[in-house]
Amino acid sequence: MSAVAPVAENPLIEGLERLPIHPTTLVIFGATGDLAHRKLLPALYNLAHEGALPERFNLIGVSRSDHAHEDFRKMAQEAIRQFSRREPDEAVLEKLLEEVRYVPGVFDDDSVYKTLASELDEFDKAAGQRMNRCFYLSTAPGFFPVIAEALGEHGLNKKDGSEVRVPARGVMFGKVIPG
Repeated sequence: MSAVAPVAENPLIEGLERLPIHPTTLVIFGATGDLAHRKLLPALYNLAHEGALPERFNLIGVSRSDHAHEDFRKMAQEAIRQFSRREPDEAVLEKLLEEVRYVPGVFDDDSVYKTLASELDEFDKAAGQRMNRCFYLSTAPGFFPVIAEALGEHGLNKKDGSEVRVPARGVMFGKVIPG
């Protein structure tokens, strides 16, 4: 006789269907930091593994370190392999990070936001539609107002036909308001 009972399906999800999620680009400010490596990137992988991300999902990392897109992609893969709660499925991991981008620079530098705007526009063009944008601030709290103000100054705070959000360390601040 086994001491472990089989786990039944969750009865609370019976009859519920998953609604389609609008295509989204997630931008992580502080993407090379410890929080991103230990928590955010592995969580994104686990969401992808569970099918909880939009079918069209893009990731852009922004941080002070100078890296190429491919270098950041490799860093993200390593972080996911090391810190994910489950063994990564290579096909899921590859799909999640296939179009990853990286924008180097300090958070008060205008060129960072110009490059970021260009990358976001490229993703929109490739999708043939405006994608939702989520800017995650995985930085010291002192950078929150600097980044939020710069997003507003560069017109990244709104996009007709899509939603723009700025959660920071798990707290949803809602839409960015220009500074």
